[in-house]
Amino acid sequence: MAGKSAVDLDNPTPEQKAEAIAGLRAKLSDELNEYCNDVDIWRFCVARQLDTEKSAAMANEWYEWRKTAKVDAIEIAHSDNTYPPPYPIRGYYSVADSNITAGAKVKDIQLKMAKYFGGGCWHKRDKEGHPIYIERVGLIDLKSLFRTCTTTEMFEFHLDMQEFLSRSLFRECSQLAGKEISKQVVIFDLDGLSIGMVSHIQALNMLREMLSKDQLRYPEYMHRTFIVNMPTIFLTAWKLIKTWVDPRVISKIHILGRNDTKELLEHVSADNLPVFLGGSCRCSHMPGGCVPCIAKNNLPDLPRRAFTSLHHQVQLSYSNPHHSFDYDVVPSGHNSNAAASAISSPVSGYASWFGIGKSDSPKYSPSAEVPSKIRIVFVRFTADRGRGVVVEVLWRSHGAATESGLLDPDDEVLVYPETLLDPQRAPILLELKVPNRAGHMVINWRVANFDEGQAPFPNPEEAQIPIQLEYSIDLEEDLLKEFNLPPIQRD
Repeated sequence: MAGKSAVDLDNPTPEQKAEAIAGLRAKLSDELNEYCNDVDIWRFCVARQLDTEKSAAMANEWYEWRKTAKVDAIEIAHSDNTYPPPYPIRGYYSVADSNITAGAKVKDIQLKMAKYFGGGCWHKRDKEGHPIYIERVGLIDLKSLFRTCTTTEMFEFHLDMQEFLSRSLFRECSQLAGKEISKQVVIFDLDGLSIGMVSHIQALNMLREMLSKDQLRYPEYMHRTFIVNMPTIFLTAWKLIKTWVDPRVISKIHILGRNDTKELLEHVSADNLPVFLGGSCRCSHMPGGCVPCIAKNNLPDLPRRAFTSLHHQVQLSYSNPHHSFDYDVVPSGHNSNAAASAISSPVSGYASWFGIGKSDSPKYSPSAEVPSKIRIVFVRFTADRGRGVVVEVLWRSHGAATESGLLDPDDEVLVYPETLLDPQRAPILLELKVPNRAGHMVINWRVANFDEGQAPFPNPEEAQIPIQLEYSIDLEEDLLKEFNLPPIQRD
């Protein structure tokens, strides 16, 4: 291509881009040309600085690898299937907000990585529409990670992540932006990084191999990378890591000082950036908030058995779409079987607030001795199929009084607004904050309407098949005690 040096590879003119793509396609087989779209072809052009011969060699090696490794057969979550995402996710419609929980379709390596890999999440988009990936590198438990996971498993996990990004998130972000989105923004938070992590030989060797493979298999996937809260002990490792990465990639890495978030906010709106990175987002509707982290202990590390023997089952269908469950919560200090009583057997239809005639649990009046702090109720639930379940949670105090001293019949609080969740991909864990006083909670489930979400049923007949919903409800202290887990740390 004439005048290569004059082409801005990040902002080529349409004519320059078209000329480079046509030049490379002329060097490729019909089979490879049919397999690749123009985005793929342009990646190879840029990765090899518009050198057509080198770009063709790269494309051929890439294609042979994908065929040999059967990459296209990897099961990837997107809007028209029920596979779980490989990592926690917030703020996308292809896959509803979720954490990694031990469902039947969730791989063991995904559970291990969620447990030991510090804490990460795909979290919304930047101002230009690119998906954002956040990782709390400083919280990685390298000792446990390399003790329990093989390098083969970790590379397979990384492959799942890259394919989910490529085949699911890029597609959604392109639709929302109204333009081609084919790169991501990465934020590495190094807060808590130790000298032992920086000098961990196995980790460094794996990182080097992973970077080498990514530059061949997933070239030009990075829009920007931000390294925040970098300690001085990382500088030596950074000098080494830079030698493993293409200079073009290095030029897109921005290193920020501790608590220096001004540059982040230039590229990411505050409501799309977590509070701990200088934004205003908390994702308080999800356990663990914006970036769930078992290492940070901001969500429970529940084992598989916590989701295999749930207490209640109910069938939902489009002819019988609603189900409600009444749940009494009593304040700390009162004697009850488990400090909370789940009442009645599950029945379809919206139940009354107080479940007259169904409840055997005692009612308590407000007491000055009862502290007003928040209590946490956990709801675990799963569904065997479907296109999503809508959940809503309401609360009413027992004996709530108005300023005049009279009982207030309208003391109703929306604890959790109607939210479409994907319990058919993997079990869902909800963290509900309720007052530490006697009260009554109603959890409403319903089948999602045809116009909700982005995953319509492929045919009317499938929509008529009933959904089996299973769930359990526990106070936080009871659930943690049952599975011998430490108290949850919250902001």
